[in-house]
Amino acid sequence: MHVALTRYESLSPGQHDQLLDLALTQQQIRHVGDIHGGLQTLTARPVADRQGFVLLIDELPRGFFLLKRRTLLPDWALQQSHVTTTLHALMIDRRFQGQGLGKRCLQALPELTRALWPDTEQLMLAVDAGNHVARELYRAQGWQELPERDAVNAGAECVMRLKL
Repeated sequence: MHVALTRYESLSPGQHDQLLDLALTQQQIRHVGDIHGGLQTLTARPVADRQGFVLLIDELPRGFFLLKRRTLLPDWALQQSHVTTTLHALMIDRRFQGQGLGKRCLQALPELTRALWPDTEQLMLAVDAGNHVARELYRAQGWQELPERDAVNAGAECVMRLKL
């Protein structure tokens, strides 16, 4: 099995079509959305502060995630004094879950981010507080949960950071 991460725009036309067949569980869709939403975010308009990556297994798309920075940072990342890149919509095809592919994506993130945007000092993400599996995966890869930002939305999502 050959596993690789590649930029979305590097996909062949056939791989673009295959990416649309990425199958997710209902729970996963509830947490990260579906591939159509991720691609709409990616292709809505050309912006240099956004990049999509696709996980290929034997040249077939089996995962996807987005990185954003600067003009596209979400509210929960704007207060940071560091140069921040945020992770969004990490999804692995349900037929390939449980094989450590999400972990491989997370392990590749620091190097991918440095190559893409060398000034990045930290990665951040927001994860549903009830998504214990994802939170454990992130913590196991060195991500740290930040203190809750406001009492009104306390417990809705956790913001996590990985310093580079």
